[in-house]
Parts: sequence; structure tokens; C-alpha cells
Amino acid sequence: MRVGHYISDRYGGVSLAPYSSLNIAYHTGDDPKAVERNRQILFQKANITQAQFAHQIHGTQIRYIDKISSAPHCDGLITDRANLPLAIMSADCFGVLLYDEAAGVIAALHAGRSGASEGIVKKGIAKLNEFGAKNPHAIIGPGIHVCCYEISPQLAAQYPKRFIKKDRFLDIKKIIYEDLKEGGVESIYDYNICTACDKRYYSYRREGVTGRFATIIWMEER
Repeated sequence: MRVGHYISDRYGGVSLAPYSSLNIAYHTGDDPKAVERNRQILFQKANITQAQFAHQIHGTQIRYIDKISSAPHCDGLITDRANLPLAIMSADCFGVLLYDEAAGVIAALHAGRSGASEGIVKKGIAKLNEFGAKNPHAIIGPGIHVCCYEISPQLAAQYPKRFIKKDRFLDIKKIIYEDLKEGGVESIYDYNICTACDKRYYSYRREGVTGRFATIIWMEER
């Protein structure tokens, strides 16, 4: 198997403000017809014909997918099927992609504050291992970085100090990195893009009402 991935930005779609322009999420309040057209544009950009999305709930449930279906309520998707792209929607949360080409398995995880803190990355690695992964790789997509993610003092007090900067800024990506390393993932490609800083991407923290971009992974038979 050969693994491919694609991460969209906010440009090239048909949605109007405040969703302008390549919003791929129906739940934001955008015109559903515009979202449907945007998804077709997204697939063209990624050079795929379809993708499995999830109804994301900021949890840690990971669902096995063997065919395209209606969006399951979960925050992780995993498959061992070729030509079945898995997609995560984001507007500050991290899309974390896991794969092992030799084992023929991929996963897409929605890792926001809640999911990352509750161990969705660890759970994703464990799921990959169930499919025989011996050398898992990871891709960390754009997400909100510690520079921009200020939380309440009460919430900050719930985290180990190594994850908190300047008393109130949470480093979600550091949580993700620790879980990847503890799970034996040595090969990590990090886009190193803060969505709140980089206006090419949707950011809920920066904009409030806004769209979502996509982080997608798939396998092709060689």
C-alpha cells in the first residue's frame, strides 16, 4: 500500500462570509448546498473521489470503517481498506494522521483539547497495533499552538505544569507529541502551523463563527 494525505485551507470554495470560502462542514450554519459543492472541490484538489467524515463530538471513540457511510459519532476513523479516504474537520483542533504502510492500516484522529487530554492519540496507536502495525508514522496537521490557546486558571490547574506556559496557555501539541513518543511513534511529520496565527486556515478561537478545513489520509494499492 502507498499512503497519501491532503490538508485543505480556506480558499477556492463557494461559501460566503463568515464561512468564506472552502468550508467543508455542514454543522457550522453554512448553506448546505455550498458545503456540498465545497466538498466536491476538496476532493478534486486532493485527487480523490470521496471521503469518510465523522460527526465529531470531542471524545475519544474510534470507529473502524470498511465503506463510505453516513458520518458516525466519533473522533477517530481507522481502516485497512485501500481507496477509502478518512477525513477530519478542524478549526483549531489538530488533525492527527497515523499510518503503517507495511501493515496496510491508516487512522485519522480529531485531537482538540478534550480528545488529546483524554488520550485519543494513545488509543489510535493501540488500534493501529491491533491491525499489525510495527512501525507507525504520524502527521500532525495545523492546529492552535500554545502561543494562542489561553485557558482559564481553573482549567490550567488541572494540567501538569509542563503543558502550561505563562500560567494560562495550554500546549495541546506537546500532549500529542508525548503520547506519540510513548506509543512508539518515532517518525513524526509536523506541519507546525498555528491556525490562530495563520489566516489561511479557519480558527474558532480567532473568528468564532467560521468554517472548517479538512485533514485527509488514504491508501492506494501499489
